[in-house]
Amino acid sequence: MVANGLSPMIQQAFDAVRVIGNESVHPGQIDLRDNPDTAFQLFNLVNFIVQEMITKPHQIQEIYNKLPQGKLQQIEERDQKSQSITHS
Repeated sequence: MVANGLSPMIQQAFDAVRVIGNESVHPGQIDLRDNPDTAFQLFNLVNFIVQEMITKPHQIQEIYNKLPQGKLQQIEERDQKSQSITHS
């Protein structure tokens, strides 16, 4: 996923949730009393992933969309020029 643009930090968070979750959950049951610190760490990691992957991009997009239309068009033209230069 990193090769497709995912932040290595997010990949590490996903891997940690997967590994810790797989090791902490007994087959067929979840008992958070087994290790409250582990459960707390997992919640922190999931919150971090949501913040980085959903909340922050949404907040940035919201602000970006409020830019004046003329400025948005200038940005789009700039990006198109940049893409045509890199593809030449």
